[in-house]
Amino acid sequence: MTVELRGAVVVVTGASAGIGRATALALAEAGADVVVAARRKERLEELAAQIGQSGRTALPIRCDVTKVKDLTELRDQVQEAFGRADVLVNNAGISGGGGFGNLDFERIEETIRTNVLSVMWATKLFLPMMLEQGRGHVVNVASLAGRYAVPGASVYSAAKHGVVAFSESLFYELKDRGVLVTAVNPGFVATEGFPHTDKDPWMVMKPERVAATIVDVLRRGRAPEVTIPRWIAPAQAVRVLVPPLYRFGLSRAARRTSTGERPRRSG
Repeated sequence: MTVELRGAVVVVTGASAGIGRATALALAEAGADVVVAARRKERLEELAAQIGQSGRTALPIRCDVTKVKDLTELRDQVQEAFGRADVLVNNAGISGGGGFGNLDFERIEETIRTNVLSVMWATKLFLPMMLEQGRGHVVNVASLAGRYAVPGASVYSAAKHGVVAFSESLFYELKDRGVLVTAVNPGFVATEGFPHTDKDPWMVMKPERVAATIVDVLRRGRAPEVTIPRWIAPAQAVRVLVPPLYRFGLSRAARRTSTGERPRRSG
């Protein structure tokens, strides 16, 4: 199952910056009409104007993905404007680093609500449209933290593990009904919320690389999981086949981890 992007209606959350913005631009270039959703309406309007200049339709909608009411209104506006949604890209997220002992209850809840519950809520709302038309694709932007227990980011890792598990389970549930679900797991990506200035430059990707991968996922029907960069994916075998080596590596990383990062939201 693949998506014909020319003329498709695509909804992208967290579209005001970073991976979301790059993905919206890439999808518009591929011929899709794009609904861009985030909290910062002025940025969305600027993005929509840029997409409009390319001849495609872009609908900017302010939306806080941590609120079911906002997501419901997003769904309703998409239904009213287009009558359907062919693709949903759940991209909005926040950083959640820091030692668990230093996290307060509000930060834990915000990380979980933004990074995993919003993915489930948005999918729950848009899925009926896809099932009714017998086709669709849900792309959930997760992280390599969804496959590895990242030291110093226990809550963020838990949320992204949840996104990966949710995506895989839902893929098997829906694949015979015409709807694909894919978790895209990027490594380090330089964005507003995740600058990664402490990393070696060769380790850090630009958002456009992830956006190009999402376009490829949709065109080729890749599911239920895609890792970028691809060379990291085989490392998952170390966790399964050589657990002591995996734990040794993470223990070394844990001793070098800083716990002072404050959360930033994309969107």
